[in-house]
Amino acid sequence: MKHSPPQPQAPAGMMPPKFRINLALNESPYPPSPKAIEAYQETVKVLNRYPNYTSAELRLVLGEKYGLDDRKIMCAAGTEQILSYIARAYIGEGDEVIHPKYGFMVYRFNIAMQGGISVPVEHDDFIINVDYILDAVTDKTSVVILDNPGNPTGTYVPYDDIKRLRAELPQHILLVLDAAYAEFAYEDDYDAGLELVDKYENVIVTRTLSKLYGLSGLRVGWAYSTEEIINTLLHLKGGFNVSKPAQTAGAAAVLDQEYADECRDKCRAGIDYLTAELRAMGLNVTSSVCNFIMLHFPDGRDQMKNTNDYLKDNGIMVGPLGAYDLPASLRITVGTDAENQAFIRAMKDYLGK
Repeated sequence: MKHSPPQPQAPAGMMPPKFRINLALNESPYPPSPKAIEAYQETVKVLNRYPNYTSAELRLVLGEKYGLDDRKIMCAAGTEQILSYIARAYIGEGDEVIHPKYGFMVYRFNIAMQGGISVPVEHDDFIINVDYILDAVTDKTSVVILDNPGNPTGTYVPYDDIKRLRAELPQHILLVLDAAYAEFAYEDDYDAGLELVDKYENVIVTRTLSKLYGLSGLRVGWAYSTEEIINTLLHLKGGFNVSKPAQTAGAAAVLDQEYADECRDKCRAGIDYLTAELRAMGLNVTSSVCNFIMLHFPDGRDQMKNTNDYLKDNGIMVGPLGAYDLPASLRITVGTDAENQAFIRAMKDYLGK
């Protein structure tokens, strides 16, 4: 498999050109499936036409792949867009919304935008304990949002606990399972929770093609829920929000499972390598089932900052986690073998000094 060189890219489009290795954004280090690239290139011939309004072909492919009713699937320009629709539809002024303390930062933004009250719950060694969620429920709780696996933690909640959470939550509360990294987690006790949608009225599972499938630049997210919830969200989605290239390349990427498995296995090998090497340096790494790790510095914020500055000076971008109230931690995305090795060499060089 040929690997494209990493593209310098940052959330605000302001990443300085000196960064030759970007391990900050949880992107795939590998290009998309060759079949997805070919399908994307074919759409050039019909860019004068609008895309399908409901992403019908992509929904059909996703339905067949996962054994789902495609009428209960919606697609959007990334999971973040779907999460914003959920917030607009189901969070009102003064509503309490429970989410992990170290959960995806976008949850807090969406809650605040709707006038809701953020209710973060603690972790046990960066793993969510569903009892803490259940204990946080009040008569003002409208939504529970749980990223599983978690970002930036890289940990996951076993499926038996997820099933218990839904069973013990009051039935009127909407449970949002954000499974953006589900494709990386192949542990026996993990499941994204799609089957819960068919068992309960108030469950929505969100997924993405940005991570394992390498389509971050096209922005393709999808969700599975009841027809009532999906129809509600569709009323908020606006116009043709998923482009024709995104729909077509997304369908081709999802169908190329062999390539996806190869990328997943390479990422897991990279995670194992980074974890072992960093722990050998005396650093604390939270075990991860995702395509990134969370690294903690025993000497605190200054050690993290100085290390991060050294990495930047050597052309390597990683992700400080101060915004998550983790001032002595970094999030490092797995890269290609060469990128991982360059990162480890830089770490050894700095710590050796």
